[in-house]
Amino acid sequence: MTKTPLVPSDLFSMVLASDPQLAPDGRVLFVRATQAEAKNETQTAIWSVRLGGAPTRFTSGDKDRAPRVSPDGAHLAFVGDRDAGKRVYVVALAGGEARAIGEAYDGIGGRVWSPDSTHLAFVATTPLDPATARIAHDEKTGARHIRALPFKSDDDGLLDGRRKHLFTIPIADGGIATRVTHGDFDVETPAWSPDGTQIAFAAQIDLKEYEFCTDLYVAALADGAPRKLTASRGPASNPAFSHDGTEIAFIGHEHGDDAGGRFNSELLVIPTAGGATRSLSAHTDRSVNDSVICDTRNGGGQQAPFWSADDRELFVPFGDEGTCGVAAFARAGGTHRVVLAGERDIVTFARSDEGALAISYATPIHPSEIALVDPSGVETQLTHNNPWLVDRTLRVPRRVRPLASDGQKLDVWILDPDEAANSPYVLQIHGGPHAAYGYAFMAEFQILAAHGIGVIYGNPRGSQSYGHAYANAITGDWGGIDAADVLALLDGALAQSHADPKRIGVAGGSYGGFMTTWLLGHSKRFAAGVSMRAVNDLVSEVGATDLGWFLEREVDSPWTADAGRKLFDGSPMRKAHEIDAPLLVEHSERDFRCAIDQGEQLFTLLRRLGRKHTEFVRFTGDGHGLSRSGNPRNRILRLRAIAHWFVRYLRPAGVEPVGDFAGALFEPLQTEKLRD
Repeated sequence: MTKTPLVPSDLFSMVLASDPQLAPDGRVLFVRATQAEAKNETQTAIWSVRLGGAPTRFTSGDKDRAPRVSPDGAHLAFVGDRDAGKRVYVVALAGGEARAIGEAYDGIGGRVWSPDSTHLAFVATTPLDPATARIAHDEKTGARHIRALPFKSDDDGLLDGRRKHLFTIPIADGGIATRVTHGDFDVETPAWSPDGTQIAFAAQIDLKEYEFCTDLYVAALADGAPRKLTASRGPASNPAFSHDGTEIAFIGHEHGDDAGGRFNSELLVIPTAGGATRSLSAHTDRSVNDSVICDTRNGGGQQAPFWSADDRELFVPFGDEGTCGVAAFARAGGTHRVVLAGERDIVTFARSDEGALAISYATPIHPSEIALVDPSGVETQLTHNNPWLVDRTLRVPRRVRPLASDGQKLDVWILDPDEAANSPYVLQIHGGPHAAYGYAFMAEFQILAAHGIGVIYGNPRGSQSYGHAYANAITGDWGGIDAADVLALLDGALAQSHADPKRIGVAGGSYGGFMTTWLLGHSKRFAAGVSMRAVNDLVSEVGATDLGWFLEREVDSPWTADAGRKLFDGSPMRKAHEIDAPLLVEHSERDFRCAIDQGEQLFTLLRRLGRKHTEFVRFTGDGHGLSRSGNPRNRILRLRAIAHWFVRYLRPAGVEPVGDFAGALFEPLQTEKLRD
């Protein structure tokens, strides 16, 4: 059978599975996402699968998510956005119609069952409290009265002063929700105590408005008064009570007000009654979260630990050199064991007290699958979500470990085109900067390789999953050691390839966009570039984005110390006038993480300098996560623009460039037209 290239419009066919949950009867419930072309949206439903059976749809809504199985195995709770708005729903696992409990909210998160399966705790958006709110919003005009930071969020948009608070609700018919917390703070990641009398959660209460620290609190349901457990020494989230109720495990670190990723996320434990925190994972020098980047989903990130039934071990994600597996840490401290590993990215998992694991995972050629691991360690794949991919020309990357100039071992992967000899390649640079490339599916890379353009991608210093020293090495030296490492990755890959050195492109998003613009202004090695959702001017990034002041720690220069001088000098814009390679600037208007002026400034300067091969694609309605979670059509247009740009300027053999006219970069690729 002749295989065909992967093309941007294949995104409409892609099925993604996530958030697996285990039921006592052996079923795995999970969220199945598809792309609705006609509605230009991602639709989600909850599906069910068991060993030896085929996956079947379990809920009827097209915006159902967040399944949670009750401890007694009788019910499933989930969040649905149906005709009545976002509501909590409950359905019997034996079957039947789902019923809504409680009222509708503008936002719902953090669902967790009480130990006796009679109640749910959840987090929901509450009405504005003018006495404590930092922001007021005039709904008629959109005007806002803003009295503190932050005032916008890339996840939530422009903030309106309303807060997200903790509720409980009985699942019996006619149940009415009871609000547990009040005040000018948001509640995150609640967890119920085993005796059902307390709920732990994460929040920022009475901290400086620009801090990144988060603390753990415990609220007694008898009076709702939150009791602070941690001491504001760093970020803290995702609490989980031990079965004996004496300790709470959580994810975070105690290295100060820094949540950017240069410090490892650790597995921490604190007594429920209060006391000293201890780390169970510090000895590994690895993060207990998923930092691997993928463009078919949002990152796996952090999740709450799972305690073993005897409370002797805790199970968490374990990131290591571009992979994410599962590790078990001894409660007594000092030891751990890797439970699941391999050349893949385990995005999320659930564990039963009997020891079974349900996982969602990706590989370089599988966007998303669900598997079940029995207590003896036997793993069975339960889904085959995208069988049509066997007809596409997907490539398994080659891994190379080049050395930096100081002898540090680096990590790079190569996707070769069919005709690898004397072919063009694109160097891709990840964002973060403390994220990582690795063993996950990247549609963008596969599309380029399928159209005659090889892809080189790797993890320079600054990347996560290689230890704290590796991630922290670029602090105060953006554009220095990291730029040298990126070029060392390129040289190491080229030494193992037969690329045409005159046809090398460079591309990246966010911090990867920073590095793309930086390299184009400081080097003449690249024949073309695509700078996406970039940080090009550090001064305006600090002041005009949702949490841009984290850069002050990254470049080791508080704006208040030198009026932004180091931020100014270290910005790619300072050398942008040296860019003469064809450059495509890409940005989203709703991007509050790296505001669109970052792209506008670069495009405007280069056009005023007469750089006629500089163009700009901008998208409406999506934020910083456009490439992985934006509306489907925007994502497809973005992929087309990248492919067209590099085909035009790198000239892969046998691929004709699109014409030079307005809108050309949004045209279907020739391979898409042929398939139609």
